[in-house]
Amino acid sequence: MPARQDQTLQIFLIIFIFAFLVTAVVAYLGWRGYSEADARAVALDTSLKTKTGEAEGAKTDLEDMRQLMGFERNATTADVKKNGEADMKTYGGGIADEASRTYRKVLETVYADLMASSAREAKQKAEFSEQAKTLLAVKTEAQKQMEKADDARKKAEEDAASQRNTFAEFRRTLEKAQADVQKSLDDQRTNYEAQITKSTGRIKELEDQITKLAKANRNLIEQRKDEPGSFEVADGRISWVNQNGTVWINLGTADSLRRQVSFSVFDADQHDAAKAAKKGSIEVTRLLDDHMAEARVTKDDPTNPILTGDNIYSQVWHRGKKLHFALTGVVDIDGDGQSDLEQARQLIELNGGIVDAYLKEDGKVEGEITANTRYLVLGDVPDSAVKSAMIEKFHEMSKTASSLGVQTITLPQFIDQMGFKPQDRTVHLGTGAKAHDFPPRPDNGNEPAVSVGGFRVRPAPATRPAAAAPKP
Repeated sequence: MPARQDQTLQIFLIIFIFAFLVTAVVAYLGWRGYSEADARAVALDTSLKTKTGEAEGAKTDLEDMRQLMGFERNATTADVKKNGEADMKTYGGGIADEASRTYRKVLETVYADLMASSAREAKQKAEFSEQAKTLLAVKTEAQKQMEKADDARKKAEEDAASQRNTFAEFRRTLEKAQADVQKSLDDQRTNYEAQITKSTGRIKELEDQITKLAKANRNLIEQRKDEPGSFEVADGRISWVNQNGTVWINLGTADSLRRQVSFSVFDADQHDAAKAAKKGSIEVTRLLDDHMAEARVTKDDPTNPILTGDNIYSQVWHRGKKLHFALTGVVDIDGDGQSDLEQARQLIELNGGIVDAYLKEDGKVEGEITANTRYLVLGDVPDSAVKSAMIEKFHEMSKTASSLGVQTITLPQFIDQMGFKPQDRTVHLGTGAKAHDFPPRPDNGNEPAVSVGGFRVRPAPATRPAAAAPKP
């Protein structure tokens, strides 16, 4: 039992010692922590006082800065920022970079502008001073000029007074001369009216004569149409006929004949060449002598062949005489629907004729129909609205020819009487084709000529011995 109590006492003692040690450690740690906290509190209090002093200094600096910038010392940051932005918009617009828009930069910009403005003002003042000097000089010169002008004006007034006196004298002389001229005009007017009355009567007489002559001219033209003969005689005759389609005529170089002249052929017993029935046509190929030429047959009728002694006649060519022609309307020789005006002109000139006037496709008349014009060749009447100008000139040329007594013939009559045979024409194919448009090609070597560029190319004429040539 005593041993057990000792053991309890030992345990209690150990616990007490352990608790005391713990209490001592805790007390030491608490004392140590309080000492460090107190030291930190003293340091913080010292730092607080320092910061408070710095804050007071910064506040004072800030208030001084606000006052320096023109704001109240106690103005809020928001007010300062708002007013600063407004100032930048108002005064800092000249600075392109917004990041560089500060009060100092604005002041530098304003100062630079002020210096530039001051320089310009000084320059303008200097220029103004120079202009003032120039103006003063101009005023001085103007004053001198005004004085000279005043002197000139006074002199001009004196001269004007003298001129007025001279003019008054001249006016009196002029009025007297005017009265004389008026009297002369009245006398001339009286004579002129008398001459007009006399001329009017003469004009009426001439107009009556013109009317009578025009009527007589129309009657003569109508009578001429009904005359049995046309007074057209043969130009020559056939001297000899060869069976190969070659003939010889009694015309040659002495008759001013040329190659390629065409003639129509009619019987020897017919004397009116213009109204005779044509039996064929020939074209001159060679000039052999003064009154001999060789020609080829371009058209004939086997039932009525060309014989020796037959007469030949050309509407264009005449021995020793150039006939004058005029062409009007649509000149279509070969019936292809295209104008052959140029070919007709060349044909007339080739046969020794002269074209006085012709109607072009644009409706203009080249040349003039005169009393020397022998024939007016009438082509087809233009039937298109596009050719209205040609229609008008066609009738105008026909009327002119009628008034001058120029004989009119149709294009087919002209071509037929001069013995020309168109070689090129339009052949329509298809259902409208005609059998006679496709004749067989002759095999006798006397093929028809081929048209090239509007002219006929003649085949080589048949040759014969010189001794066989007939005598004219």
